[in-house]
Amino acid sequence: MEKVLIDTNILIGITRNQRAAEHALAGMESAAFCICDVVLSEMLDGARNKAEHAMLLDELTTKFEVLPFTAEVSERFRQILFHGGHERGSYLADRLIAATAMAHDCALLTLNKKHFKGIKGLRLA
Repeated sequence: MEKVLIDTNILIGITRNQRAAEHALAGMESAAFCICDVVLSEMLDGARNKAEHAMLLDELTTKFEVLPFTAEVSERFRQILFHGGHERGSYLADRLIAATAMAHDCALLTLNKKHFKGIKGLRLA
């Protein structure tokens, strides 16, 4: 079973009943879904209050394996930066998510494929 890291935009899309997010997940029935520290942090940052923060933290950490930020993730992140990560339209969080997917040998499921264009070694689901 392939491990697939879910990008923040997929989770947000699901909460907003967006067809594109639902369709993206539906096409991955045999995948083992996970998130990473960056995705978890982005979701928690969007919480409107402490109760929602606590609910999101519990729900996401129960539902998904959370891939940690490791030394290998850090190394992959520095490689991404060295090989063109300073381009306009490239976001720090997206590069960290890509580095995490690569370090943990996961494909990345995202609705914003253009944000990850040109990252060598990254597999998009």
